[in-house]
Amino acid sequence: MKKRPLLGLFIFSMSASSLQAQADETQEGFVEGGAAKLIARNMYFNRNSLSDYPDSRGWGQGFQLDYQSGFTPGDIGFGVDASAYTAYKLDGGRGTVGTGMFPAEGEGERTESSTLNASVKMKWSSTIIKYGDLRPYNPVFATPDLRLMPMTTRGFQLLSDDIDKVSIDIGHFYSSRGYTTTNHNEGFMAGYAGVDAGDVDYAGLTYQPVDEGSVAFYASRAEDLWRQFYVNANYIFPLKAEQTLSFDFNLYRSLDEGQARAGAINVTTWSLATAYGNGPHTYTLSLQKIHGSQPFDYLMGSDGTYMDSIYLANSSQYGDFNGPGEKSVGLGYAYDFGSTGGLHTTLGLRYVYGFDIDNEKVDPEGLYAYFAHSDKQIERDIDLKTVVETGALKNLSVRVRYAEHAFTGDSVKQLRIITEFPLDLF
Repeated sequence: MKKRPLLGLFIFSMSASSLQAQADETQEGFVEGGAAKLIARNMYFNRNSLSDYPDSRGWGQGFQLDYQSGFTPGDIGFGVDASAYTAYKLDGGRGTVGTGMFPAEGEGERTESSTLNASVKMKWSSTIIKYGDLRPYNPVFATPDLRLMPMTTRGFQLLSDDIDKVSIDIGHFYSSRGYTTTNHNEGFMAGYAGVDAGDVDYAGLTYQPVDEGSVAFYASRAEDLWRQFYVNANYIFPLKAEQTLSFDFNLYRSLDEGQARAGAINVTTWSLATAYGNGPHTYTLSLQKIHGSQPFDYLMGSDGTYMDSIYLANSSQYGDFNGPGEKSVGLGYAYDFGSTGGLHTTLGLRYVYGFDIDNEKVDPEGLYAYFAHSDKQIERDIDLKTVVETGALKNLSVRVRYAEHAFTGDSVKQLRIITEFPLDLF
């Protein structure tokens, strides 16, 4: 994807007067505009396989220190961002591996690992250009933060809010650092096919004409895998009293590209979720469909860290319900207990049923053999979270996530207990 013409379009379409006005209003200085935050995260992970796959258990403590500078004064401001992440292994689960929390070491895992990340940035009006170790998050390229240390990627990113009610996101990335490595020179792969992707480019915009709704359009290119196009539309209808009715539609279109290392790809995928909210209660119904002879695949880091680039309604804690031809239906219920005794507690329950996987067209010896003998899958999720709202431990949270997933040849139970304490340093 050609990015320089797009970059020039955004920069040179800005008027000098608007640039000066924006600079006068928002520049706070390199030091004065800076902020630093520390997150202490403790995680217990237990994946109990009910098939032939090995179990994985582990307990660890992580620390995430992030610093973001302000921008130097003037029409064009400059700044830097930096972070330091550390993970300590507290228990290895009787020698099991594969939790995704710790880098590998021989046949086991390291007991301590750390990584440093840095990037530079430039601001012009409401447009920011960044280069370095970044954490972009969008429907076609999203870095996850679901273990002790978040995933980072290295490359360029442009973010702009200069057009009224429109947000622009453009990126080019060529390496990654996943959950289980401290090396910044890893690449990208197809998550399910497990083959190299090459560099990744994307461009997208989100248009929000009203507070209740927005539309988004993205296009991406994994150099030797696929082109992906994404469309989203969502809207919230306010009803009487505390009631709302919301709709969220997602659509992906994937076509093979470059060396096509994952093979021929011609897949269209969509999902539609509707949610009815009534005070503390939210009821959700979601439908999802994969059209094509291949699954809907998405990116991961070459260390095996799956990215979050799958904004489909039935993508769940463990399964994605993305097999070739697969249809799925999801039911969800969420309850907000509100504040009691300085604690704010929420509960989420979910059930997803996937069926009609077209396994006859999947090569049992091929890259997508995962789906070759499958016809359906089921998942049940529980998500319980409590946050401290007052006192010295304000913002401390405890979250329990439990999933049961039944799939041909791969039935698992997964438990995660996460304690997190964020602290604003300045």
